[in-house]
Amino acid sequence: MKKDTTLQTVSRAVRVLRCFDGGSLDLSLKELTERMALNKVTVLRLARTLVMEGLLVHDSRTGLYRLSFGCIGLARKLVNRDGLFECALTYMEEVRQNTNETVCLIVREELDRVTTHSLPSFQQVRFVLEVGDRRPVYMGAAGQCLISELSESELETIFAQADDRPGQEYKAVSKAEALDRLALVRKRGWAIGRGEWSSEAAGAAAPIHGSDGTVRGAISVVMPITRAADEYMENCARTAKKAALQISKELSRQHQ
Repeated sequence: MKKDTTLQTVSRAVRVLRCFDGGSLDLSLKELTERMALNKVTVLRLARTLVMEGLLVHDSRTGLYRLSFGCIGLARKLVNRDGLFECALTYMEEVRQNTNETVCLIVREELDRVTTHSLPSFQQVRFVLEVGDRRPVYMGAAGQCLISELSESELETIFAQADDRPGQEYKAVSKAEALDRLALVRKRGWAIGRGEWSSEAAGAAAPIHGSDGTVRGAISVVMPITRAADEYMENCARTAKKAALQISKELSRQHQ
């Protein structure tokens, strides 16, 4: 998206909210100003506006700002939109039990893939994707699944724009390589990725289809790359595929 089509004030307000690391931090005005790299007066006005809108809280005793529980109200139904997570949870837990790896539900938002739910592995050495994690949609096993049924024109848009993010580095995936991978996803019903969005992580995933046949999301099994041997990854992928097929059937029954 071109910068001249956006509002700088809105962008700055969103940056303020992101400074709080999902609600884990309480920050002083000085700390906010340093993180934003803006002048104190501007940051103060942004913070006061967000307090007024119920998205930040200002503690008068300590002078610290924190995210408000009002943020939850904006997205309380989003995490189970159209009943996807409600259908998926039982099967995600089965996948975690069978693989002992982190299991995630990942959906597509235009040019991004977003983790909406994550069940962390119980192993001491593990790789966890946090809820809200956002990356270019074609990256990794889950990304391959999410775009596996898109039209040629939709794929062209993704290949042209999805990785246009300043300040973020990802393993390069050529258009030709991506198309080859999509052909395999359509043939096998699952995908594997290693070291694309993180050099230390690998994943195996399968697409979830809605009643209309479109891809609604992906079940992803995420692990440290040190455990990502071929046979092990394929076993995880098949486990994810079994769960994805079951979730797809549940979604279809809901719309009968």
